[in-house]
Amino acid sequence: MFIQQSDLFRNMEHEIIKAFMDISEKQDVAVGEILFREGDPATHFYVMLKGAIKLSLKEGSYVAHVVSRPGEVFGWSSLFDRDAYSATAEALAETRLVRMPGDQVKAILEKHPESAMRFYRRLCKTLGERLVRSYEAITSAVHAMTAESHGTGQILTMGPAH
Repeated sequence: MFIQQSDLFRNMEHEIIKAFMDISEKQDVAVGEILFREGDPATHFYVMLKGAIKLSLKEGSYVAHVVSRPGEVFGWSSLFDRDAYSATAEALAETRLVRMPGDQVKAILEKHPESAMRFYRRLCKTLGERLVRSYEAITSAVHAMTAESHGTGQILTMGPAH
C-alpha cells in the first residue's frame, strides 16, 4: 500500500485505500523530464515515492518548492477544480511517483464525506506549510536586499518600480 506513505491517506478505511490503489499508476520520471507545465490542464494528483521534483513558476525562474520526501504530494490543482496547474513540475533526480486522475480522486472522496474532510484538512495543512515557507523565503530575500553594505555604507532598498 504505497500511497499510505503519505499522511493524507493515514488511517483511512481499507475500502477507500483500495479505491485509490485501483486508480493509481506508478510512474518513473527521468532527470530533466517535465511532468506538467504551469498553465497546462490540471488532470492528475501525485504522491512521491522517491526522487525529487522541482515546482517552479514563471518558466522556471522561481523555485516554489522541491518535492523530495516519500509520501509528499503535488498536483493538488486537480483536486480543487482549478483548470490549470499553478507551477511547472520537473524531475531533479530519477524519480518514482504514484499518479492518480484528479477527477477520480474527487469522485472517491465524494462517496466518503467523513474521510474527504480529513483528507482535505490534511491537504490544506500541507499547502499552508508550503505557503509559510514561501513567505519566509520572500521575507529573507527582502531583508537581504535592504541590508547595509558595510563596505560602502550604502543601503540597498527595493522600492516601487519607476
